[in-house]
Amino acid sequence: MGETKKLLEGLFMVEIQKTLDAYFTKLQKKAVDTLPHFVAFLFFILAVGAFIGIAVIQHYPNQAMLAIILPALAGALAYYNRAFATAVFLLMVLFVFIL
Repeated sequence: MGETKKLLEGLFMVEIQKTLDAYFTKLQKKAVDTLPHFVAFLFFILAVGAFIGIAVIQHYPNQAMLAIILPALAGALAYYNRAFATAVFLLMVLFVFIL
């Protein structure tokens, strides 16, 4: 019984993984279709990070070092953990639509 449940959960995760891979492949193709779009996207991400950094330093000057370290750690975690990367991506998309 327990093995069947694990097998079903594994198959479900494989289907989710395939769906996410297909979605990210389409997204990657759109975002990196041409070099100018990719560079513009990088500068946009840099600008968003700078804006967040300025806001953190203005409101929480004692936490300025965390504004540098935490994104780097989150990036490393996202590189090795697809579930974390997907969750953060969905939160960012939700954040963009809320604003």
